[in-house]
Amino acid sequence: MEAAQRVAAEMGTTPGEVVRLLFVQMVKRRSIPFPLTADSPEDEVVGPARRRAELFDELHEGQPAAR
Repeated sequence: MEAAQRVAAEMGTTPGEVVRLLFVQMVKRRSIPFPLTADSPEDEVVGPARRRAELFDELHEGQPAAR
């Protein structure tokens, strides 16, 4: 949970707000708004910042800015 709190803080939000946004998008899309797949070890080294940014953008689609 501490890692999630740190990442959320880096994004200017909280884990609770991330969950709220997930639920909003889940209801809007009637599906989970990201693929549920296992990451490869290479992904952990190469792309975590990019993935976080993409998820953040997808979760905020159509929502007021969090900042």
